[in-house]
Amino acid sequence: MCFEIHGFSFKVPLIKKLAKRVEKVKILICCLLALLVVPFAARAEEAQKSAFDRVVQRSELRCSYTSYDPMVIIDPNTKKMSGIFYDLINEIGKRAGLKVSWVEEVGFGNINAGFVTGRYDAFCAGLWPSANRAKSTVFSAPLFYDPISVFGRADDTRFDKDWKILNDAAYKVAITEGDATQGMAAAVLPKAIPFFLSENQTIADEINNVTSKKADATFRDLISAKNYLKSNPGTLKNLSPKEPVFMYPLTIGINKGEYSLKTLIDTVIVEMQDDGTVERTVKKYMGPDAGLFYHSKHDYRPFE
Repeated sequence: MCFEIHGFSFKVPLIKKLAKRVEKVKILICCLLALLVVPFAARAEEAQKSAFDRVVQRSELRCSYTSYDPMVIIDPNTKKMSGIFYDLINEIGKRAGLKVSWVEEVGFGNINAGFVTGRYDAFCAGLWPSANRAKSTVFSAPLFYDPISVFGRADDTRFDKDWKILNDAAYKVAITEGDATQGMAAAVLPKAIPFFLSENQTIADEINNVTSKKADATFRDLISAKNYLKSNPGTLKNLSPKEPVFMYPLTIGINKGEYSLKTLIDTVIVEMQDDGTVERTVKKYMGPDAGLFYHSKHDYRPFE
């Protein structure tokens, strides 16, 4: 038996074969869609859990980080990690009964993207709190403090007597958009013209804008300036050498609203400050330069 449609003849067995093939293709497509949709749904469900719930259920704290000596150091040959924050975060995990996994290296401008998707639970390399960042980030208790000074070109004598001369529209200050440096400039040099860098640019990029004369000065921590001068000797000088302009806390960054995880981390930080673990770790990596960082307590005195 056969059918004729628009001049074409089809036998019944052939039609049945085609129908079976179409049905198989439908089943195959459904299976492929299931393979795609189910993992996506699982990831979406995982991301909707609080970071605290994920940490407790896994017994694991998943950390993002940036390579920044001496906070997190990555050996270029072996890829072995070390550093002040690396050791302290691992100690937090040990005391809280958590495995610490260093899962993703990120830039300071991309930290929150991984919070939203649940790829990691905290940024564990040291973070300055700022008003702009606080819209999307919760900060832990400070582990210790970072003295911040104003830096200019080594051959520029205009601000030697007083760095506050920079508070004038005739001068430019290099700052990172959305970073703590933006708030620093607004607080003490509001009349100076901000020379903005994006959050994806590096600390070295910020300083380079000063040494290349695109800007007149920038706010920088002492250790970053020292690291820069190792590679670029004689290019930079501290315009406020007698006393830091700011004293910024170095914290762990957590996704907004994650106060249960913050409480867990803060509790261990206080323990480590009180029993001397933080001070010993700073001295381990800094040696005679430990004074470039300050205690969280005791009137902000430097480590000695």
